[in-house]
Amino acid sequence: MASKKKINLLPKDQFEFSTTGQFVQWAVSVGRWIVVLTEFVVICAFLSRFYFDTQLANLFDEVKQKTAIVASAASFEENFRQTQDKIKIIKGLLAEEKKPSGAIVEISKLLPLEVMLTRIGFEEEALIIEGAALSDSGLRVFLAGLIKNSRFSQVALTDVSSRKEGLPGISFSISAIYEP
Repeated sequence: MASKKKINLLPKDQFEFSTTGQFVQWAVSVGRWIVVLTEFVVICAFLSRFYFDTQLANLFDEVKQKTAIVASAASFEENFRQTQDKIKIIKGLLAEEKKPSGAIVEISKLLPLEVMLTRIGFEEEALIIEGAALSDSGLRVFLAGLIKNSRFSQVALTDVSSRKEGLPGISFSISAIYEP
């Protein structure tokens, strides 16, 4: 038989054991891991897209439903706001309104037995009190009580006359400013 020639394909200088050979071997193995991890991240991103697309579609549906709910409640909200505005205006008017009940209570505390009132009213800023007194001392006590009371200011006796219809006593009219 003819002699067989042996072929050795390995390098003769043992490249893999040299510093450069070891670096190349390390770079190839690390490069493989980098490629594998990069492909893994890309595949995860691709698969997660389906999940996020589903969530996005669900969110769009929720937004449409909630927009419809808000649109259906818009007329109620407008009516509610108008009612609140009206209530606010009414509260302001009621706060500015003069409350004659406080004035009547104060006057009734000061009223002597000899004096009877025929009219209590508000005209513009002034409180008008009309009545009759059986004696001038009763009228004087009532007028002094009004003047001393801190809730009444600018107290003035505007009219004094003898009573009509032949009744005994004095008719009077008093104006004052009531400050609640």
